[in-house]
Amino acid sequence: MVKKLTLDIDYSDNFLILGIVSVYTDYQLVHYVNKTLGFNFIKYADFSLNDYTKSPITYSWFYCKSDELKVKSYFIANHHAKQKLLPDFKHIDYMLIIDNSENFNEAGSFITSLRKVKGITGVFKIDPQKIKNISLLLEKNEMHELAQIK
Repeated sequence: MVKKLTLDIDYSDNFLILGIVSVYTDYQLVHYVNKTLGFNFIKYADFSLNDYTKSPITYSWFYCKSDELKVKSYFIANHHAKQKLLPDFKHIDYMLIIDNSENFNEAGSFITSLRKVKGITGVFKIDPQKIKNISLLLEKNEMHELAQIK
C-alpha cells in the first residue's frame, strides 16, 4: 500500500499585513504610500485568486522590492464590483503585505505615518492567522509575482 505524504507549509509567519481604509483610488493611494513611507511600488497586471474561471475577478496589484532591507512588498486592492478578495474583511479597501517581515521592524511607524495621510481613514494590522485561506492567497500572490517580475 502506498502512503500519501502531505506537507503543510505555514506561509503566514513571515508576513506583515496592513489593512488600509481609504477614499483614494489605488493609484492615488499608492502615490501617497510611496511618498510617505519611501516605497517604490509599481503597477503590474491585476491579481486574480481564481484565474481558472471564464471571467476571473481581478484586483489591482502593485509590487516593490528593497534589496537593502531584503524585503518584498505588495499592495493589493481588496475590492471588486462582484466580491471582496477577503470577504471577512469587508471594511478593508487595500492590503499592504510585507514579505520577510522578521527583518523589518517598522510596522508601528508605518501605521502611524499612514494614519496621518489625509485620504486614509484607517490602518489596521491584520493577523494572518485570522484570514481564511491565507496560504492560498499568499501562494497565488507568489505565483503572480513570478509571472510578472522578470
